[in-house]
Amino acid sequence: MYVITGANGQTGSAAVRHLLKKGAPVKAIVRKPEQVARWTEAGAEVAVVDLLDTDALAEVFRGANGVYLMNPPAYGELDIFAYSARVHASLIAAAENAAISHVVALSSVGAQHTDGTGNIKTTHDLERRLARSKVPATIVRAANFMENWSWSLKRVASEGILTSMFSPVSRRLPMVSVADIGRVAGEQLLASTEAPPLIELHGPTDYSPNDAAAGLSEFVGRPVQAVVVPTNQWDAIFSETGFSPNAVEAFCEMYRGFNNGHVAFEGRGVTIRGETTLLDAIRNLLDRS
Repeated sequence: MYVITGANGQTGSAAVRHLLKKGAPVKAIVRKPEQVARWTEAGAEVAVVDLLDTDALAEVFRGANGVYLMNPPAYGELDIFAYSARVHASLIAAAENAAISHVVALSSVGAQHTDGTGNIKTTHDLERRLARSKVPATIVRAANFMENWSWSLKRVASEGILTSMFSPVSRRLPMVSVADIGRVAGEQLLASTEAPPLIELHGPTDYSPNDAAAGLSEFVGRPVQAVVVPTNQWDAIFSETGFSPNAVEAFCEMYRGFNNGHVAFEGRGVTIRGETTLLDAIRNLLDRS
């Protein structure tokens, strides 16, 4: 049995689907009762558990061959770092209490740094806590999600503009699809203790905002131009999405880190490249929008 936390999220759901496709028994952890039917109908067991309930988590983990650990987004929290630290402590304590022999943990490009990475510091905390724990772990540092371009689709069809906080728009950087993150996480769970301790997960190649705009233009039937969002507008944009002031500050710092080159892969561990192209990811985004 393999347990997947955040099963209703982008990477967790992809991990569940991959394992079910491989015929592996899966227990999906969700936060709300209304999310249960989706996975029972797909063939998974389901547990509704609060990730801060360590004892309940340990019971769900007990007897599992492996567990996928990730911290679901909570950008409305007053202090996203304090909240993430509590979730990480609970997840790891539950894995220790359940004597789990192997976990796969979702981390991020840039997580090797202690500062200057904004929201990515939450995954640095997860890595640090796992390193101090008794839980054998495979850390998957994923590139920027291709699917994050969904945040910028609003003006594409109406104005032919793809807004970007990455600058300059011609610069290519690592991007990976959530489908590949879930697949690789599932593969490492099945590999168990044979899996490497650290993976740097890229897409098939690096992509720029201009590449994303070109891909979108193919599907919307009009030219699309990538346009840099001025930094003095970032706060307002994130605030409008419901982010707390703490989360707004964290995301602004993260994008600054990408743009100044601080947020980058370390070049350590095993490098894996995903299969999903940016064009495929954009097609899937538009199909769902």
